[in-house]
Amino acid sequence: MWGSTQMPIATHRHNGKLEPLGVDKAREDFADDTSVASSSQLQRRQPRRLPAASQQAQYARRLEIEAIEAKKRFTRELLQQHHTLLENHAKEVNEVAGGGGASGDDAPTRTNHEKTVASHQGDGNKTVSESEMVHRSRKKKKKKKRKKERQIRSKQRKVPLTVDTSKAKSNVEVLRICLNELGWFWKEHCTNRRVPCDLYWHAVSFYDNYKLPPGKVNKFPGLQELVRKAQLSKLLHQMQQLFPTEYEFYPKTWLLPEQFHQFCADVEVMHQKKPNHTPIFIVKPDCGSQGDGIYLINDPHKLSSIGLVRPAIVQEYVSKPLLLERTKFDLRVYVLVASIEPLQVYICREGMARFCTMKYQEPTTQNLHQVYMHLTNYSLNKRSEDFVHANSGDRGSKRTMTSAFASLANRGHDTLQLWEDIEELVIKTITAILPDLKVAWQAELTVNKIGPTCFQILGFDIIVTNQMKPILLEVNSSPSLRLDFDHEISPGVYEIIPSPVDEQIKIPLIKDVLRLIKPGPIGRRHSFGRPRSAASSTSSYMSDSDVTTPEPMSEDEEDPLHDSCLVEIWPRKFGKRYEELRIIERVARLYGIFLGVRGAIRMGATAFRTFSRRCKLGKGSLSMASIDIMYIDVTRRWNIDLPEGTAGGMVFGAFLEAFFLIARKKARGDTLLEKVSRLVDHCECNLNEGVLAIPNKGGRKLRRPEMGHYKFRRLGPLDS
Repeated sequence: MWGSTQMPIATHRHNGKLEPLGVDKAREDFADDTSVASSSQLQRRQPRRLPAASQQAQYARRLEIEAIEAKKRFTRELLQQHHTLLENHAKEVNEVAGGGGASGDDAPTRTNHEKTVASHQGDGNKTVSESEMVHRSRKKKKKKKRKKERQIRSKQRKVPLTVDTSKAKSNVEVLRICLNELGWFWKEHCTNRRVPCDLYWHAVSFYDNYKLPPGKVNKFPGLQELVRKAQLSKLLHQMQQLFPTEYEFYPKTWLLPEQFHQFCADVEVMHQKKPNHTPIFIVKPDCGSQGDGIYLINDPHKLSSIGLVRPAIVQEYVSKPLLLERTKFDLRVYVLVASIEPLQVYICREGMARFCTMKYQEPTTQNLHQVYMHLTNYSLNKRSEDFVHANSGDRGSKRTMTSAFASLANRGHDTLQLWEDIEELVIKTITAILPDLKVAWQAELTVNKIGPTCFQILGFDIIVTNQMKPILLEVNSSPSLRLDFDHEISPGVYEIIPSPVDEQIKIPLIKDVLRLIKPGPIGRRHSFGRPRSAASSTSSYMSDSDVTTPEPMSEDEEDPLHDSCLVEIWPRKFGKRYEELRIIERVARLYGIFLGVRGAIRMGATAFRTFSRRCKLGKGSLSMASIDIMYIDVTRRWNIDLPEGTAGGMVFGAFLEAFFLIARKKARGDTLLEKVSRLVDHCECNLNEGVLAIPNKGGRKLRRPEMGHYKFRRLGPLDS
């Protein structure tokens, strides 16, 4: 074995190749011995004189022997240099493996260096041991993988979250603050140019931007119209017919001017039952906001133009509210509808308590006009000289809801049960809105069409009675997200002052909403597998109680609800308890099947006849002629306020009223709920040729998404 002394190797280039100096010398010796012409001789090109014939054989033999010796000498030098290189390389490997070199010269066994050199002698193709090769290969793969991951993360960081704030109006300030505090890389588009964005933030309605491309938008189509006072009253009244005890949280309401005579008759009955009691009513314009046009009356004949001319609602006034510091107050509760298919609802732990600016007294003829005493609207009370803007959330005329609850708890009230009742109120209200919302949503964003994903923040205005019972006043589709207020320093001159209470409530709310929905590249980096509300793969028939909240895909992913002010109340908390309240969604599904044209929101007379014939309703006591008359009567009543030139037809509310009429006439049962349930089963049975469709978790997806996943069982006749 050659020694381990390292020899310096001198090299030079020959014909473009790097060769040791020994090779060059051997080549020169070989050239001299064979009498190859030098460069000067080649340039002169002088002819060489050959020796005599007797000398040519000896000369050729000597040339052959010298050439063989030169070749051997050249080969020996190359091998010496090669083995020296291998020896040095083996020593480096041994030092790396042994932590700085082998320290066992006296060891009886061979060192790693000796084994490596021995392996070189045995097999010239191996340069290191097999274990070292495997280790190197794994290390190289890990290094390559880490490099690729860094490239991907770097590329994702360079892709900004694009946000369209052209229609955000006063909401843009809180949105910018929250995006910056989250540390997201985002880019704002605040012009009216039609640039595709990841997030569209609208201040008023879904239709602020027309024909939105795929992305996330903070409004649902049609929801603004559904939560208006008159329409919300109709939806809750429909649910009150089916579930009288579940919907007692909404005051008795009349629609004006069409129900004016009924209102007068009902007030007369109240006077007959309690002659010494004068009921008080509150009138609210249908399209009013911020307390505009609201007034109190104690006589139906004292109605003004708001109610007699302009559409409005009139409700029983809550004359015995819960007081705090002898002042009337209400609660603004923020609710996030993250998806409607499947339904996902979150409630914010923090809200707002809004106080009147006058000490409360029960309404009388003398104080009905005192709006600062009876109306809790912030837009009205902020004009009062007694309104207090406090820097703390537990004082002033506008406070945090948690501080108000703490004050009530100190006075001995059960605030935990009150909050539970508020959560149930929210779920029941959204359940009443959901069928009409799905009809509007499917008309605007068809299932097979790629469109935006919707979510929305709602503001529930709730007042609490002295019996700790929450009463729903109204639902705001666009609650104010301003972080400041206008202070009038002189007539017509206003100063904008930050509001610490609004910042304490609204900034955490918007931040947690953004963390939950994860728009654009944020959602691609942290995907939790939530179905899109605009193109959900889950059928609308599938029970949302069966849809579990997805868990993070890995331990490294951030939980969006960790330390969040948002709490999931559907389906996690109330999904199974109130599943029966969603029977009207099955009626909405029948309505959607027979609408015919995609995107339509009104059912024509032919479609209604087709529905009756396919479901076999025109038999027995109810003929097809009676069904035609019912269609004309109900449609005319619902379209009485329809503007001229608008296409007629039966909206879903009118279809539901006709469905209730048919159920009362044809189905058996003790209550309207039993009759409607039986009629729905009958219709689904006949549409599926004698079998009833019920939810099936593992069923095959049918062609029409509205029909959902089904398994079947036989069902008897409707009136059996």
